[in-house]
Amino acid sequence: MIDLTEIKDPSFVKTLSKKELEGLAIQIREFLIENLSKTGGHLSSNLGIVELTIAMYYVFDSEKDHFLFDVGHQSYVHKILTGRAKEFSTLRQYGGLSGYIRKEESKYDVWESGHSSTSISAMAGMLLSDPSSSGRYIALIGDSSITNGVAFEGLNFLGSHKELNPIILLNDNKMGITKTVGVFSKTLSRLRGNKIWLGFKRCLNAIFPTFITNKFHQIKKALKALIQRDNIFEDMGFDYYGPIKGNSVSSCIKALKRLQKTKGPVLLHILTKKGKGYAPAEQDESGNFHGVGPFDIPTGKPLKTPAENEHSYSEVLSFYLDQKRRQTEFVVVTPAMKAGAKLEEFAEHYPNDFFDVGIAEEHAAVMSAGMALKGKKVVLLYYSTFAQRAYDEILNDICRQKLPVIIGIDRAGVVGEDGETHQGIYDISMFSAMPFVQIAMPKDAKELIGMFNYAFHLTVPIVIRYPRQDTLVALKHLDLNAEIQPTWEWICEGKDLCVLTYGPEVSYIENWIKKHRLSLGLVNARWIRPLDEALLIKILNRYPRVLIVEEVVSKGTLYDEVLEFCSRNHLKNQIDSLSFSPNVLLPHGSIVDVLEHYGFSERDFLEKVSQSDRKGSDHE
Repeated sequence: MIDLTEIKDPSFVKTLSKKELEGLAIQIREFLIENLSKTGGHLSSNLGIVELTIAMYYVFDSEKDHFLFDVGHQSYVHKILTGRAKEFSTLRQYGGLSGYIRKEESKYDVWESGHSSTSISAMAGMLLSDPSSSGRYIALIGDSSITNGVAFEGLNFLGSHKELNPIILLNDNKMGITKTVGVFSKTLSRLRGNKIWLGFKRCLNAIFPTFITNKFHQIKKALKALIQRDNIFEDMGFDYYGPIKGNSVSSCIKALKRLQKTKGPVLLHILTKKGKGYAPAEQDESGNFHGVGPFDIPTGKPLKTPAENEHSYSEVLSFYLDQKRRQTEFVVVTPAMKAGAKLEEFAEHYPNDFFDVGIAEEHAAVMSAGMALKGKKVVLLYYSTFAQRAYDEILNDICRQKLPVIIGIDRAGVVGEDGETHQGIYDISMFSAMPFVQIAMPKDAKELIGMFNYAFHLTVPIVIRYPRQDTLVALKHLDLNAEIQPTWEWICEGKDLCVLTYGPEVSYIENWIKKHRLSLGLVNARWIRPLDEALLIKILNRYPRVLIVEEVVSKGTLYDEVLEFCSRNHLKNQIDSLSFSPNVLLPHGSIVDVLEHYGFSERDFLEKVSQSDRKGSDHE
């Protein structure tokens, strides 16, 4: 029995027997289930990758070889083997262990991968910059991630560079967050082969030594070249091996040793079971155990149960869209967000009007533009951080053509435990640079629905943001036909200064004003673009000082829009800003912890409004 918290580096793995390695795999699974049941995190994907990660460190040299993990969803075992097990009680907490690859944590963290599908291109760059290295570069990528265009661009490039010797490990568990979508999943299914053929291959590998199985591999390639080439990876210039059993340490070690001796681009196809070793996760097809909060180990049920009428904004929107579709024709498009955006019921009720395109954010935008161009009403749903990947397509194909696509931006603002690569604080800056687009954010569920109802009548694109938070609302009592025009809303009318804000900040600040009996004006500036100029003029005429509070970076936001308006109209009001500097990377941690550490606490707000003669500035 190994004390995982005493591990300092991966070198100990090479001293273990095959039986001890299998025992280590069991121990790591138990450790992950026990720890993630308390902290939450990415459970299923890490349970599926245990044996393969152990084999990687057993076969390769951790001091000279380089492992690139495509997305940190499958890096927890790597963290344990590289000496971070003792920190797992702090996983995804402020100041604690990151849930993703982070170079600051360890020399073994080679590539920081917040978003999927980048590992192959990153490996290409490293190989080109390090041609004399005696070490190998190995990229581990999942079957859903490899369908993204960036991954294919990397494959296309590396396949033509035989001298670089890249190794790609394709972790095929037939799942992204939920089941892998698209025709490429069928291609992988053909490569997996039937059970008889797979059994025959395993028998060959078990009976014959490696040099004999290598000869079989060369003969198979030669015969295929004469008759038919139907392996996409071989067609792209890679030597294809597999598929192998990825949840067997012995199978993984044997296959990786073969790869270690290869030259030229090579890809190993590995079949794993997502959620391996924990029954509730193994049986999950809805993505509930992809990312989890604290849970009860025997049952798999979350420890935190929502209060009555407590719903996420994603749930509220999904409920609304499901009801709206009964009376209005439209389609919903999303890139691999069916589970995260709570769209399962909509997809079930309207299968012909729901399109999950997989991890393909750019394609989602262009396809939506094509639909809108032919008269379809489209609701295009992204997480804020994923929308960034489709900047050019949204700009050129939707906004430039002035197409009335409704773009829902989930996880807007600070998102919490996923950390700096997933914070939804950049989208307003991004969309503010685009022509014709309106930008709005509701303070509550009622406003969310009102904005979407307004959006269905628009002839221009609109972005509606909503946070990763829960709200108390009785869904059955919501007015699903209410509509909100692009106007602002007075909340309080004090004397000292006026605060403009939007989203959840409206309620927080209203409570602080009441609690401390502050004489402040408060306006729900729910439309960032267009400005409610009529109300803005009244505000500026009444208040010499205005404070704009935004849970976003400070560039290209409501603050800039108001400053431009003042300049255009020769107004001399003091306009202050409480926002994030673009040079600050917000770390992982609870939303409350991150906001409090970066200037959005009650104390920070009170200090800000008390400084009547200080010019506005961002929080560094």
